[in-house]
Amino acid sequence: MQDDSLARAFRLQQMLAAALAAALLVYAIIVEVLSRQSYTVGGVPDTLLHNLRFVFVFLAFAVYFVMRFGQQRILVKKPTDTRQALVAKLSLASLISLVLAELPAVLGLVLFLMSGNRRDFYPLMVISLILLYVAFPRFTIWEVWSQPRPEGWRQESST
Repeated sequence: MQDDSLARAFRLQQMLAAALAAALLVYAIIVEVLSRQSYTVGGVPDTLLHNLRFVFVFLAFAVYFVMRFGQQRILVKKPTDTRQALVAKLSLASLISLVLAELPAVLGLVLFLMSGNRRDFYPLMVISLILLYVAFPRFTIWEVWSQPRPEGWRQESST
């Protein structure tokens, strides 16, 4: 029964990852449809767009480190953690990582909507695809990590 809860939580996270990947495709379709209809935006200063490009690219790369930091904060095993608690931690860390992986593409879509230039969207979408690959849940890792610590387990000091 415990393995069933792990498999169920894992499948749910896989479906979420697939839905987020499909959302990237929807974003690309929106960009292409609007750009083929000669979508233009007026009134946005070029200097603002130039600065936003740098800020958004920086944020896109920063997402990776935020994902890792969040995982390290959430995925902390306590001696009292049950397998269900560990599966819940894995699910939460996966959910946060997957949603954060989508952020660069959303920023790219916003930048495209502000500039009308589809070249603003695609590099950020590629970063999102890479982050989705990194954040994609892997069952073997989940299976190993979700094992509770044996009684009397102590972490050895490395110093």
